[in-house]
Amino acid sequence: MKKKAMALMLVSAMTVAMLGGCGNQDDGSGQSSPDNAVSSGSGSNSEDSAAPSGETGKERMTISVMGIDWGYGPSAGSEMEQYWEDLFDVNLEIEWVSYNDYTQKLNTLIASGSQPDVVQVGAVNDKFYYPIFTQAIDAGQFVDLTPYIFEGDNALVKTNAVMKNWSDSFWDQTRYAGGIYILPRSKCEEAKSSGIEVRKDLMEKYGYEEEPTTMEELKDWLIGLSRAATEGEGQKVYALDFYGDSFVTGRTKALAVAFTGQSDWGIDENGEYQYMQFNEKFLDFLNWMKELYDADVLDPEFALGNADTSKFKAGNSVAYVNEWYNFNQSADKTSNKIFDSNTPDTYAAWELMPVQGPEAITIVPNVTDVDSCIAISAKCSEEKIQKILQVFNGTEEAYPGYDVLMSDDVEGIHYKLLEDGTKDTSDETMKQKRTEGYVGAWNQIFLKVDSDQITSKFMRDGAKRASDENIQRAKDVKEVLVNYLKETGLKNEAANLQSATYDNQWGILTDDVNTMCTQYVMGQITEAQWKEFVQGIVDSADYKAIQAEFKEAAGK
Repeated sequence: MKKKAMALMLVSAMTVAMLGGCGNQDDGSGQSSPDNAVSSGSGSNSEDSAAPSGETGKERMTISVMGIDWGYGPSAGSEMEQYWEDLFDVNLEIEWVSYNDYTQKLNTLIASGSQPDVVQVGAVNDKFYYPIFTQAIDAGQFVDLTPYIFEGDNALVKTNAVMKNWSDSFWDQTRYAGGIYILPRSKCEEAKSSGIEVRKDLMEKYGYEEEPTTMEELKDWLIGLSRAATEGEGQKVYALDFYGDSFVTGRTKALAVAFTGQSDWGIDENGEYQYMQFNEKFLDFLNWMKELYDADVLDPEFALGNADTSKFKAGNSVAYVNEWYNFNQSADKTSNKIFDSNTPDTYAAWELMPVQGPEAITIVPNVTDVDSCIAISAKCSEEKIQKILQVFNGTEEAYPGYDVLMSDDVEGIHYKLLEDGTKDTSDETMKQKRTEGYVGAWNQIFLKVDSDQITSKFMRDGAKRASDENIQRAKDVKEVLVNYLKETGLKNEAANLQSATYDNQWGILTDDVNTMCTQYVMGQITEAQWKEFVQGIVDSADYKAIQAEFKEAAGK
Protein backbone atom coordinates (compact mmCIF):
# COMPACT_ATOMS: atom_id res chain seq x y z
CA MET A 1 0.00 0.00 0.00
CA LYS A 2 1.35 3.41 -0.89
CA LYS A 3 1.95 5.85 1.93
CA LYS A 4 -0.49 8.47 0.70
CA ALA A 5 -3.39 6.05 0.39
CA MET A 6 -2.62 4.49 3.75
CA ALA A 7 -2.42 7.88 5.42
CA LEU A 8 -5.86 8.87 4.17
CA MET A 9 -7.34 5.57 5.32
CA LEU A 10 -5.77 5.73 8.77
CA VAL A 11 -6.62 9.35 9.45
CA SER A 12 -10.19 8.53 8.46
CA ALA A 13 -10.20 5.54 10.80
CA MET A 14 -8.93 7.69 13.67
CA THR A 15 -11.65 10.26 13.06
CA VAL A 16 -14.30 7.53 13.17
CA ALA A 17 -12.81 6.29 16.42
CA MET A 18 -13.01 9.78 17.88
CA LEU A 19 -16.66 10.18 16.84
CA GLY A 20 -17.36 6.86 18.55
CA GLY A 21 -16.36 8.36 21.88
CA CYS A 22 -12.68 7.38 22.11
CA GLY A 23 -10.40 9.61 24.17
CA ASN A 24 -10.96 12.57 26.47
CA GLN A 25 -11.67 16.06 25.24
CA ASP A 26 -9.76 19.16 26.25
CA ASP A 27 -10.73 20.93 29.45
CA GLY A 28 -12.19 23.88 27.56
CA SER A 29 -9.13 26.08 27.55
CA GLY A 30 -8.28 24.96 24.01
CA GLN A 31 -4.99 23.92 22.48
CA SER A 32 -2.86 25.39 19.73
CA SER A 33 -2.39 23.42 16.57
CA PRO A 34 0.62 21.09 16.61
CA ASP A 35 2.62 23.46 14.41
CA ASN A 36 2.45 26.04 17.19
CA ALA A 37 2.84 23.73 20.16
CA VAL A 38 6.16 25.19 21.28
CA SER A 39 7.51 28.65 21.98
CA SER A 40 7.81 30.77 18.90
CA GLY A 41 11.18 31.62 17.43
CA SER A 42 12.63 33.26 14.37
CA GLY A 43 13.79 29.88 13.11
CA SER A 44 16.84 29.32 10.96
CA ASN A 45 17.66 27.99 7.54
CA SER A 46 18.02 24.23 7.77
CA GLU A 47 20.26 21.90 5.82
CA ASP A 48 18.45 18.95 7.38
CA SER A 49 17.92 15.99 5.08
CA ALA A 50 14.45 15.62 3.63
CA ALA A 51 12.20 13.19 1.80
CA PRO A 52 9.29 13.81 -0.56
CA SER A 53 5.93 14.47 1.10
CA GLY A 54 2.91 12.63 -0.23
CA GLU A 55 0.49 15.18 1.21
CA THR A 56 1.90 18.60 0.43
CA GLY A 57 4.22 18.12 -2.50
CA LYS A 58 6.96 19.66 -0.39
CA GLU A 59 9.97 17.85 0.95
CA ARG A 60 9.59 16.08 4.24
CA MET A 61 12.04 16.79 7.01
CA THR A 62 14.02 13.77 8.16
CA ILE A 63 14.42 13.20 11.89
CA SER A 64 16.92 10.58 13.05
CA VAL A 65 15.87 8.70 16.18
CA MET A 66 17.17 5.96 18.46
CA GLY A 67 14.84 4.07 20.78
CA ILE A 68 14.91 1.03 23.04
CA ASP A 69 13.75 -2.38 21.85
CA TRP A 70 12.63 -4.25 24.96
CA GLY A 71 12.64 -7.58 23.17
CA TYR A 72 9.20 -7.38 21.55
CA GLY A 73 10.06 -5.30 18.46
CA PRO A 74 9.45 -2.99 16.65
CA SER A 75 11.17 -3.18 13.29
CA ALA A 76 12.38 -0.27 11.21
CA GLY A 77 10.12 0.56 8.27
CA SER A 78 7.01 -1.07 9.76
CA GLU A 79 3.50 0.02 8.81
CA MET A 80 3.25 1.64 12.24
CA GLU A 81 6.29 3.76 11.39
CA GLN A 82 4.77 4.64 8.02
CA TYR A 83 1.58 5.68 9.77
CA TRP A 84 3.44 8.12 12.02
CA GLU A 85 5.36 9.53 9.07
CA ASP A 86 2.18 10.21 7.11
CA LEU A 87 0.31 11.64 10.07
CA PHE A 88 3.06 14.11 10.94
CA ASP A 89 4.35 14.64 7.39
CA VAL A 90 7.87 13.71 8.40
CA ASN A 91 10.49 11.09 7.56
CA LEU A 92 11.58 9.08 10.62
CA GLU A 93 14.99 7.50 10.29
CA ILE A 94 14.73 5.34 13.40
CA GLU A 95 16.93 2.64 14.88
CA TRP A 96 15.63 0.35 17.61
CA VAL A 97 18.43 -1.01 19.80
CA SER A 98 18.13 -3.90 22.25
CA TYR A 99 17.80 -2.78 25.86
CA ASN A 100 20.86 -4.88 26.70
CA ASP A 101 23.04 -2.79 24.41
CA TYR A 102 21.21 0.52 24.36
CA THR A 103 23.03 2.59 26.97
CA GLN A 104 26.46 1.46 25.78
CA LYS A 105 25.62 2.32 22.18
CA LEU A 106 24.16 5.71 23.11
CA ASN A 107 27.22 6.51 25.21
CA THR A 108 29.49 5.56 22.31
CA LEU A 109 27.59 7.87 19.96
CA ILE A 110 27.66 10.67 22.54
CA ALA A 111 31.41 10.27 22.99
CA SER A 112 31.93 10.78 19.26
CA GLY A 113 29.36 13.57 19.03
CA SER A 114 27.31 11.57 16.53
CA GLN A 115 24.09 11.00 18.47
CA PRO A 116 20.84 11.10 16.42
CA ASP A 117 18.48 14.09 16.49
CA VAL A 118 16.27 12.40 19.11
CA VAL A 119 17.35 9.76 21.62
CA GLN A 120 15.46 7.90 24.26
CA VAL A 121 17.33 8.26 27.55
CA GLY A 122 17.34 5.13 29.69
CA ALA A 123 17.74 5.31 33.45
CA VAL A 124 21.11 4.22 34.84
CA ASN A 125 20.94 3.29 38.53
CA ASP A 126 17.40 4.76 38.56
CA LYS A 127 18.61 8.13 37.24
CA PHE A 128 18.09 9.58 33.77
CA TYR A 129 20.83 12.13 34.42
CA TYR A 130 23.73 9.71 34.62
CA PRO A 131 27.43 10.72 34.33
CA ILE A 132 28.15 10.31 30.61
CA PHE A 133 24.86 11.97 29.69
CA THR A 134 25.48 14.92 32.04
CA GLN A 135 29.02 15.32 30.72
CA ALA A 136 27.54 15.60 27.23
CA ILE A 137 25.05 18.18 28.49
CA ASP A 138 27.88 20.17 30.06
CA ALA A 139 29.67 20.03 26.70
CA GLY A 140 26.61 21.53 24.97
CA GLN A 141 25.54 18.41 23.07
CA PHE A 142 21.85 18.49 24.04
CA VAL A 143 19.15 21.15 23.91
CA ASP A 144 18.00 22.94 27.07
CA LEU A 145 14.24 22.60 26.63
CA THR A 146 13.30 25.07 29.37
CA PRO A 147 12.23 27.93 27.07
CA TYR A 148 10.11 25.63 24.90
CA ILE A 149 8.37 24.26 27.97
CA PHE A 150 7.72 27.47 29.91
CA GLU A 151 8.24 30.64 27.89
CA GLY A 152 5.76 32.48 25.68
CA ASP A 153 2.11 32.02 24.78
CA ASN A 154 2.88 28.78 22.96
CA ALA A 155 4.81 27.16 25.83
CA LEU A 156 4.12 23.45 26.21
CA VAL A 157 2.80 23.90 29.75
CA LYS A 158 0.15 26.23 28.33
CA THR A 159 -0.79 24.50 25.09
CA ASN A 160 -0.18 20.77 25.46
CA ALA A 161 -3.19 18.95 26.91
CA VAL A 162 -1.03 16.41 28.78
CA MET A 163 1.85 18.60 29.92
CA LYS A 164 -0.37 21.40 31.20
CA ASN A 165 -1.39 19.03 34.03
CA TRP A 166 2.15 18.41 35.26
CA SER A 167 3.02 20.11 38.55
CA ASP A 168 6.08 22.20 39.33
CA SER A 169 7.37 19.41 41.56
CA PHE A 170 7.20 16.99 38.63
CA TRP A 171 9.11 19.37 36.37
CA ASP A 172 11.69 19.78 39.15
CA GLN A 173 12.50 16.09 38.72
CA THR A 174 13.55 16.80 35.12
CA ARG A 175 16.11 19.50 35.94
CA TYR A 176 19.87 19.35 35.79
CA ALA A 177 22.21 22.28 36.43
CA GLY A 178 19.33 24.74 36.14
CA GLY A 179 18.07 23.41 32.81
CA ILE A 180 15.75 20.72 31.49
CA TYR A 181 17.36 18.33 29.01
CA ILE A 182 14.95 15.40 29.20
CA LEU A 183 11.36 15.55 28.00
CA PRO A 184 9.05 13.13 29.86
CA ARG A 185 6.74 10.91 27.86
CA SER A 186 4.22 10.66 30.71
CA LYS A 187 3.94 10.82 34.47
CA CYS A 188 3.83 7.43 36.12
CA GLU A 189 1.89 6.45 39.21
CA GLU A 190 3.33 7.84 42.43
CA ALA A 191 4.93 5.68 45.12
CA LYS A 192 4.78 2.63 42.87
CA SER A 193 6.63 0.13 45.09
CA SER A 194 4.43 0.72 48.14
CA GLY A 195 2.00 -2.17 48.04
CA ILE A 196 1.68 -5.02 50.53
CA GLU A 197 -0.07 -7.75 48.58
CA VAL A 198 -1.49 -10.62 50.63
CA ARG A 199 -3.37 -13.89 50.21
CA LYS A 200 -6.98 -13.05 51.06
CA ASP A 201 -8.07 -16.68 50.85
CA LEU A 202 -5.63 -17.55 53.64
CA MET A 203 -6.75 -14.55 55.70
CA GLU A 204 -10.34 -15.77 55.58
CA LYS A 205 -9.53 -19.45 56.00
CA TYR A 206 -7.41 -18.99 59.14
CA GLY A 207 -9.21 -16.07 60.81
CA TYR A 208 -6.79 -13.23 60.01
CA GLU A 209 -9.30 -10.87 58.39
CA GLU A 210 -8.59 -8.03 60.86
CA GLU A 211 -5.88 -6.11 59.04
CA PRO A 212 -2.77 -4.77 60.80
CA THR A 213 -2.39 -1.00 61.05
CA THR A 214 1.07 -0.67 62.65
CA MET A 215 4.42 -2.30 61.93
CA GLU A 216 4.27 -4.17 65.23
CA GLU A 217 0.83 -5.52 64.34
CA LEU A 218 2.04 -6.40 60.85
CA LYS A 219 4.93 -8.43 62.25
CA ASP A 220 2.65 -10.43 64.55
CA TRP A 221 0.06 -10.82 61.76
CA LEU A 222 2.64 -12.18 59.31
CA ILE A 223 4.10 -14.59 61.84
CA GLY A 224 0.67 -15.84 62.90
CA LEU A 225 -0.73 -16.28 59.40
CA SER A 226 2.44 -17.90 58.12
CA ARG A 227 2.40 -20.48 60.88
CA ALA A 228 -1.33 -21.16 60.52
CA ALA A 229 -1.07 -21.54 56.75
CA THR A 230 1.99 -23.80 57.00
CA GLU A 231 0.17 -26.13 59.35
CA GLY A 232 -3.16 -26.01 57.55
CA GLU A 233 -1.89 -26.26 53.97
CA GLY A 234 0.59 -29.04 54.66
CA GLN A 235 3.48 -27.09 53.13
CA LYS A 236 5.76 -24.27 54.17
CA VAL A 237 4.13 -20.89 53.56
CA TYR A 238 6.53 -18.08 54.41
CA ALA A 239 5.67 -14.60 55.65
CA LEU A 240 7.26 -12.68 52.78
CA ASP A 241 8.26 -13.27 49.19
CA PHE A 242 11.91 -12.32 49.68
CA TYR A 243 15.22 -13.42 48.27
CA GLY A 244 18.50 -12.11 46.94
CA ASP A 245 21.66 -10.51 48.26
CA SER A 246 20.40 -6.92 47.80
CA PHE A 247 18.74 -6.54 51.15
CA VAL A 248 16.88 -3.29 50.51
CA THR A 249 14.98 -3.88 47.29
CA GLY A 250 11.40 -3.41 46.15
CA ARG A 251 10.55 -6.37 48.40
CA THR A 252 11.60 -4.57 51.58
CA LYS A 253 12.12 -0.86 51.00
CA ALA A 254 8.60 0.26 51.96
CA LEU A 255 9.01 -1.57 55.26
CA ALA A 256 12.37 0.10 55.90
CA VAL A 257 10.97 3.58 55.15
CA ALA A 258 8.36 3.04 57.86
CA PHE A 259 11.20 2.83 60.40
CA THR A 260 13.65 5.38 59.00
CA GLY A 261 11.28 8.04 57.66
CA GLN A 262 13.43 8.49 54.55
CA SER A 263 13.96 6.98 51.13
CA ASP A 264 17.34 6.00 49.66
CA TRP A 265 18.86 9.39 50.47
CA GLY A 266 17.44 11.78 53.04
CA ILE A 267 18.67 14.83 54.91
CA ASP A 268 19.43 14.43 58.62
CA GLU A 269 18.88 16.88 61.46
CA ASN A 270 22.27 18.47 60.72
CA GLY A 271 21.40 19.16 57.09
CA GLU A 272 23.67 16.41 55.80
CA TYR A 273 22.76 13.90 53.12
CA GLN A 274 22.21 10.52 54.70
CA TYR A 275 21.91 7.08 53.12
CA MET A 276 18.96 5.07 54.42
CA GLN A 277 20.96 2.07 55.61
CA PHE A 278 23.24 4.35 57.64
CA ASN A 279 20.34 6.01 59.46
CA GLU A 280 20.51 4.79 63.07
CA LYS A 281 16.79 3.91 62.88
CA PHE A 282 17.52 1.42 60.11
CA LEU A 283 18.62 -0.91 62.90
CA ASP A 284 15.00 -0.95 64.11
CA PHE A 285 13.97 -2.29 60.71
CA LEU A 286 16.70 -4.95 60.84
CA ASN A 287 15.46 -6.00 64.27
CA TRP A 288 11.91 -6.24 62.85
CA MET A 289 13.15 -8.50 60.09
CA LYS A 290 15.21 -10.50 62.59
CA GLU A 291 12.08 -11.30 64.57
CA LEU A 292 10.52 -12.76 61.42
CA TYR A 293 13.66 -14.79 60.79
CA ASP A 294 13.85 -16.02 64.39
CA ALA A 295 10.17 -17.05 64.17
CA ASP A 296 11.10 -19.28 61.18
CA VAL A 297 8.76 -17.46 58.77
CA LEU A 298 11.51 -16.19 56.44
CA ASP A 299 13.24 -18.55 54.06
CA PRO A 300 16.38 -19.57 56.00
CA GLU A 301 18.37 -19.22 52.78
CA PHE A 302 16.72 -15.98 51.63
CA ALA A 303 20.09 -14.44 50.79
CA LEU A 304 21.03 -17.12 48.26
CA GLY A 305 18.77 -15.96 45.46
CA ASN A 306 16.26 -18.81 45.76
CA ALA A 307 13.59 -17.05 43.75
CA ASP A 308 10.99 -19.81 43.91
CA THR A 309 11.27 -20.87 47.54
CA SER A 310 9.07 -18.09 48.91
CA LYS A 311 7.43 -17.00 45.64
CA PHE A 312 4.08 -15.37 46.41
CA LYS A 313 2.52 -16.09 43.04
CA ALA A 314 3.29 -19.78 43.45
CA GLY A 315 1.49 -19.79 46.81
CA ASN A 316 4.67 -20.02 48.89
CA SER A 317 4.22 -16.88 51.01
CA VAL A 318 1.35 -14.93 52.54
CA ALA A 319 2.62 -11.47 51.60
CA TYR A 320 4.55 -9.72 48.87
CA VAL A 321 5.80 -6.12 48.89
CA ASN A 322 5.57 -4.84 45.32
CA GLU A 323 3.75 -2.29 43.13
CA TRP A 324 0.51 -1.27 44.83
CA TYR A 325 -1.49 -1.78 41.63
CA ASN A 326 -0.38 -5.35 40.95
CA PHE A 327 -3.08 -7.26 42.81
CA ASN A 328 -5.42 -6.75 39.85
CA GLN A 329 -7.03 -10.17 39.83
CA SER A 330 -10.22 -10.51 37.77
CA ALA A 331 -13.47 -11.03 39.64
CA ASP A 332 -13.68 -14.64 38.39
CA LYS A 333 -10.00 -15.19 39.37
CA THR A 334 -9.30 -16.88 36.05
CA SER A 335 -9.78 -14.34 33.21
CA ASN A 336 -6.84 -12.46 34.69
CA LYS A 337 -5.01 -14.90 36.92
CA ILE A 338 -2.11 -13.17 38.62
CA PHE A 339 -0.98 -16.35 40.37
CA ASP A 340 0.99 -19.02 38.52
CA SER A 341 -1.03 -21.04 36.03
CA ASN A 342 -0.71 -24.28 38.02
CA THR A 343 -2.16 -22.79 41.24
CA PRO A 344 -5.79 -23.34 42.28
CA ASP A 345 -8.38 -20.77 41.19
CA THR A 346 -9.29 -20.36 44.86
CA TYR A 347 -6.19 -18.24 45.48
CA ALA A 348 -7.28 -14.66 46.07
CA ALA A 349 -5.14 -11.52 46.10
CA TRP A 350 -5.73 -8.53 48.35
CA GLU A 351 -3.85 -5.37 49.30
CA LEU A 352 -3.33 -4.09 52.83
CA MET A 353 -3.74 -0.40 53.44
CA PRO A 354 -0.38 1.34 54.07
CA VAL A 355 0.83 0.44 57.56
CA GLN A 356 2.04 3.05 60.06
CA GLY A 357 5.59 2.74 61.31
CA PRO A 358 7.51 4.72 63.96
CA GLU A 359 8.66 7.33 61.40
CA ALA A 360 6.44 6.96 58.31
CA ILE A 361 3.91 4.74 56.61
CA THR A 362 4.97 1.85 54.39
CA ILE A 363 5.75 3.89 51.30
CA VAL A 364 8.50 4.33 48.74
CA PRO A 365 8.58 7.61 46.83
CA ASN A 366 9.69 7.04 43.25
CA VAL A 367 13.24 8.08 42.48
CA THR A 368 11.51 9.90 39.64
CA ASP A 369 7.90 10.06 38.45
CA VAL A 370 9.14 10.31 34.85
CA ASP A 371 8.28 7.00 33.22
CA SER A 372 10.46 7.46 30.11
CA CYS A 373 12.00 10.42 28.30
CA ILE A 374 13.76 11.72 25.22
CA ALA A 375 16.51 14.26 24.63
CA ILE A 376 17.18 16.41 21.55
CA SER A 377 20.62 16.85 20.02
CA ALA A 378 21.96 20.41 20.00
CA LYS A 379 23.01 19.82 16.38
CA CYS A 380 19.36 20.33 15.37
CA SER A 381 18.36 23.64 13.83
CA GLU A 382 15.60 25.70 15.39
CA GLU A 383 13.29 24.58 12.60
CA LYS A 384 14.01 20.94 13.34
CA ILE A 385 13.57 21.41 17.09
CA GLN A 386 10.14 22.88 16.45
CA LYS A 387 9.22 19.95 14.21
CA ILE A 388 10.49 17.40 16.75
CA LEU A 389 8.39 18.97 19.48
CA GLN A 390 5.34 18.80 17.23
CA VAL A 391 5.89 15.18 16.20
CA PHE A 392 6.85 13.77 19.59
CA ASN A 393 4.26 15.63 21.69
CA GLY A 394 1.01 14.52 20.10
CA THR A 395 -2.23 14.40 22.09
CA GLU A 396 -5.79 13.20 21.61
CA GLU A 397 -6.93 16.81 21.41
CA ALA A 398 -4.56 17.61 18.55
CA TYR A 399 -4.97 14.29 16.73
CA PRO A 400 -8.35 12.61 17.39
CA GLY A 401 -7.85 8.89 17.87
CA TYR A 402 -4.26 9.31 19.11
CA ASP A 403 -4.88 7.74 22.54
CA VAL A 404 -6.50 4.65 21.01
CA LEU A 405 -3.58 4.28 18.66
CA MET A 406 -1.05 4.55 21.49
CA SER A 407 -2.70 1.69 23.35
CA ASP A 408 -4.21 -0.53 20.65
CA ASP A 409 -2.26 0.00 17.41
CA VAL A 410 -4.11 0.73 14.15
CA GLU A 411 -7.52 -0.64 13.27
CA GLY A 412 -7.53 -2.61 10.03
CA ILE A 413 -3.78 -3.21 10.15
CA HIS A 414 -3.15 -4.58 13.62
CA TYR A 415 -6.65 -5.68 14.66
CA LYS A 416 -10.20 -6.00 13.38
CA LEU A 417 -12.89 -4.08 15.25
CA LEU A 418 -15.95 -6.29 15.76
CA GLU A 419 -19.59 -5.14 15.96
CA ASP A 420 -19.67 -5.58 19.75
CA GLY A 421 -16.71 -3.22 20.12
CA THR A 422 -14.13 -5.90 20.91
CA LYS A 423 -10.92 -6.28 18.95
CA ASP A 424 -10.13 -9.43 17.01
CA THR A 425 -6.35 -9.98 16.97
CA SER A 426 -6.36 -13.60 15.84
CA ASP A 427 -5.30 -13.01 12.24
CA GLU A 428 -1.71 -14.23 11.83
CA THR A 429 -0.76 -11.45 9.42
CA MET A 430 -2.04 -8.85 11.88
CA LYS A 431 -0.10 -10.53 14.69
CA GLN A 432 3.08 -10.20 12.68
CA LYS A 433 2.37 -6.56 11.93
CA ARG A 434 1.74 -5.86 15.64
CA THR A 435 5.14 -7.30 16.47
CA GLU A 436 6.80 -5.31 13.71
CA GLY A 437 5.11 -2.11 14.88
CA TYR A 438 5.12 -2.88 18.64
CA VAL A 439 3.29 0.09 20.05
CA GLY A 440 4.84 -0.41 23.50
CA ALA A 441 8.15 0.93 22.21
CA TRP A 442 6.59 3.87 20.37
CA ASN A 443 4.77 5.03 23.48
CA GLN A 444 8.10 5.39 25.27
CA ILE A 445 9.35 7.95 22.77
CA PHE A 446 6.04 9.65 21.89
CA LEU A 447 3.98 11.55 24.44
CA LYS A 448 1.11 9.63 25.99
CA VAL A 449 -1.48 10.21 28.69
CA ASP A 450 -0.35 9.88 32.29
CA SER A 451 -0.45 6.45 33.86
CA ASP A 452 -3.79 5.37 35.33
CA GLN A 453 -3.20 1.84 36.57
CA ILE A 454 -6.57 1.55 38.30
CA THR A 455 -8.40 2.10 35.03
CA SER A 456 -6.05 0.05 32.86
CA LYS A 457 -5.58 -2.89 35.24
CA PHE A 458 -8.65 -3.08 37.50
CA MET A 459 -11.44 -1.49 35.49
CA ARG A 460 -11.04 -3.24 32.16
CA ASP A 461 -14.21 -3.92 30.24
CA GLY A 462 -15.31 -7.53 30.06
CA ALA A 463 -14.24 -10.59 31.97
CA LYS A 464 -10.88 -9.22 33.10
CA ARG A 465 -12.50 -6.53 35.24
CA ALA A 466 -11.64 -6.82 38.92
CA SER A 467 -14.27 -7.05 41.64
CA ASP A 468 -15.81 -3.82 42.92
CA GLU A 469 -14.17 -4.55 46.27
CA ASN A 470 -10.70 -4.74 44.73
CA ILE A 471 -11.28 -1.64 42.62
CA GLN A 472 -12.24 0.34 45.71
CA ARG A 473 -9.24 -0.94 47.68
CA ALA A 474 -6.89 0.13 44.88
CA LYS A 475 -8.46 3.61 44.92
CA ASP A 476 -8.17 3.82 48.71
CA VAL A 477 -4.51 2.76 48.71
CA LYS A 478 -3.64 5.25 45.99
CA GLU A 479 -5.38 8.09 47.81
CA VAL A 480 -3.45 7.45 51.02
CA LEU A 481 -0.09 7.23 49.24
CA VAL A 482 -0.59 10.34 47.09
CA ASN A 483 -1.86 12.42 50.01
CA TYR A 484 1.01 11.29 52.24
CA LEU A 485 3.62 12.40 49.72
CA LYS A 486 1.82 15.70 49.22
CA GLU A 487 1.61 16.37 52.96
CA THR A 488 5.13 15.27 53.92
CA GLY A 489 7.19 16.04 50.82
CA LEU A 490 8.98 12.71 51.28
CA LYS A 491 11.33 12.05 48.37
CA ASN A 492 14.75 10.78 47.42
CA GLU A 493 16.72 13.93 48.23
CA ALA A 494 19.64 13.02 45.98
CA ALA A 495 17.64 12.40 42.79
CA ASN A 496 19.34 14.21 39.86
CA LEU A 497 22.23 15.34 42.08
CA GLN A 498 25.66 14.55 40.69
CA SER A 499 28.69 13.37 42.65
CA ALA A 500 31.87 12.15 41.00
CA THR A 501 32.88 10.32 44.16
CA TYR A 502 29.54 8.56 44.29
CA ASP A 503 29.86 7.51 40.65
CA ASN A 504 33.37 6.18 41.13
CA GLN A 505 33.38 4.80 44.66
CA TRP A 506 29.86 3.98 45.86
CA GLY A 507 29.88 0.35 44.78
CA ILE A 508 33.21 -0.22 46.47
CA LEU A 509 32.26 1.74 49.58
CA THR A 510 29.05 -0.21 50.14
CA ASP A 511 30.14 -3.58 48.83
CA ASP A 512 29.59 -5.32 52.17
CA VAL A 513 26.41 -3.51 53.33
CA ASN A 514 23.92 -6.09 52.09
CA THR A 515 26.02 -8.94 53.47
CA MET A 516 26.14 -7.28 56.88
CA CYS A 517 22.36 -6.73 56.83
CA THR A 518 21.84 -10.41 56.10
CA GLN A 519 24.30 -11.50 58.77
CA TYR A 520 22.61 -9.30 61.36
CA VAL A 521 19.15 -10.68 60.59
CA MET A 522 20.53 -14.22 60.79
CA GLY A 523 22.19 -13.48 64.14
CA GLN A 524 25.74 -13.85 62.87
CA ILE A 525 26.86 -10.37 63.98
CA THR A 526 25.87 -8.28 66.98
CA GLU A 527 24.29 -4.84 67.19
CA ALA A 528 27.67 -3.43 68.27
CA GLN A 529 29.35 -4.92 65.21
CA TRP A 530 26.69 -3.47 62.91
CA LYS A 531 27.09 -0.01 64.40
CA GLU A 532 30.87 -0.20 64.17
CA PHE A 533 30.61 -1.22 60.53
CA VAL A 534 28.25 1.65 59.66
CA GLN A 535 30.35 4.18 61.54
CA GLY A 536 33.41 3.14 59.57
CA ILE A 537 31.65 4.03 56.32
CA VAL A 538 30.06 7.23 57.61
CA ASP A 539 33.45 8.48 58.86
CA SER A 540 35.24 7.63 55.62
CA ALA A 541 36.64 10.32 53.34
CA ASP A 542 34.61 9.01 50.40
CA TYR A 543 31.26 9.19 52.21
CA LYS A 544 31.99 12.71 53.42
CA ALA A 545 33.02 13.71 49.89
CA ILE A 546 29.73 12.36 48.51
CA GLN A 547 27.79 14.37 51.07
CA ALA A 548 29.71 17.52 50.18
CA GLU A 549 29.31 16.99 46.43
CA PHE A 550 25.56 16.42 46.79
CA LYS A 551 25.29 19.66 48.77
CA GLU A 552 27.27 21.53 46.15
CA ALA A 553 25.12 20.11 43.34
CA ALA A 554 21.99 21.18 45.23
CA GLY A 555 23.38 24.67 45.77
CA LYS A 556 23.40 24.31 49.54
